[in-house]
Amino acid sequence: MVIQCERYTPKGKIPSGEMRDLLGAKVHFKVDVAVFVATTYFSGPAEKFATVNDILAVHRDHLGLWNNGASLLSLGAANGLGQGDRSHRERWKETYE
Repeated sequence: MVIQCERYTPKGKIPSGEMRDLLGAKVHFKVDVAVFVATTYFSGPAEKFATVNDILAVHRDHLGLWNNGASLLSLGAANGLGQGDRSHRERWKETYE
């Protein structure tokens, strides 16, 4: 298993280049599982790249669930499904923009 953790500001988004670096580590170390944990959200291209390349992308909402006892495997079902519904995105914009 290889895990990359990043701490970004709430307004920042993880770019797809970070995902490519993690994929390179996954291939280099010949591991089966790659997890990217972030304190913010992933850009659309980064999220898509993670899904296509079997990388578990744990953004700030998933990190909260994981911290509160959800298993890492249960977060895999939500991988690549976006980052909240419309009301969640509106609350996020009000808070951080």
